[in-house]
Amino acid sequence: MRTPRIQDQARHSRFCEEDDMGLGTTHNCWSGPYSMFHRWREALHRALGNEGTLDAAWQAGKYQDQSVPINVLMNHSDCDGEIPADVCGPLADALAAIQEKMPDVTVYSMRWMTEKFIQGLRLAASLGEPVEFH
Repeated sequence: MRTPRIQDQARHSRFCEEDDMGLGTTHNCWSGPYSMFHRWREALHRALGNEGTLDAAWQAGKYQDQSVPINVLMNHSDCDGEIPADVCGPLADALAAIQEKMPDVTVYSMRWMTEKFIQGLRLAASLGEPVEFH
């Protein structure tokens, strides 16, 4: 796994600080524009081996089974709600399994964003707390 370059982290932090609107979560999983969160989940969708768009997958009911940890994230609202504490660990494991398939060539590395989300999920799991979206 590639360690994020300092400039990647600085750009991402500056980007999030400049944006007053967007998605934030507890446990530092995510902080940024809704559009970036959607693009990240599109990348996850492709890393899972799917073709087509995430929107088409939602319409087809692809991620409805909430007993599958990755589906909890893929079908989650992008503006509110929570990922339950008991799902955080298994979801972190599911993301870690596909992390190397995430694109790492954009200004905001999708792989680095995935690692950040995994770290937040593991923190929440260790504390027995849900990850809240706001």
